[in-house]
Amino acid sequence: MSSLFSVDDVRGALRELAQDLRDAGIPARIQVVGGAAVALQVGREALTRDVDALHPPTREFADIVQRIADRRGWPDSWLNDAVRGFVSHHDTDGDWEALDDDGVVTVLVARPQLLLAMKLLAGRGTRDREDIERLLDACSVTSVTEAVAIFDQYYPTETMNHRAYALLETRYETKPTGS
Repeated sequence: MSSLFSVDDVRGALRELAQDLRDAGIPARIQVVGGAAVALQVGREALTRDVDALHPPTREFADIVQRIADRRGWPDSWLNDAVRGFVSHHDTDGDWEALDDDGVVTVLVARPQLLLAMKLLAGRGTRDREDIERLLDACSVTSVTEAVAIFDQYYPTETMNHRAYALLETRYETKPTGS
């Protein structure tokens, strides 16, 4: 049983989830964030161990997620909502891209700016470093000030993780000219 998922694995599982929910007549809104969303949005090369998503906390939903895990030989936690503590309450509909939406089941993935802000909040050292670097590039960020402005847009009352801020300072430190 592999516990690492490729972008194709994630896309396939999300399509399967949406179809199974439709077949069962269960309406749902699923918002994908974290490493899986980074992979879907900016071509993250590294594989992911799970799909972080906000989703309905119902038994019926959990049962369908479990059936997909069983069919694919994946861990029960392949889709989880452990990310709830990093949710922004300042995002808008424009911060999400629809992967699937038929009016009954909607699968959304966070856009790069929201993902960058979430990663800067979490700032889990080397674990988030590559994602932050990719997202800074995807958002065309050229300075610490620009990155902080994106962070503050989504987390105006929070403090950026000190490790994430240090990464920004290192990336954007000014070099003396003429040396």
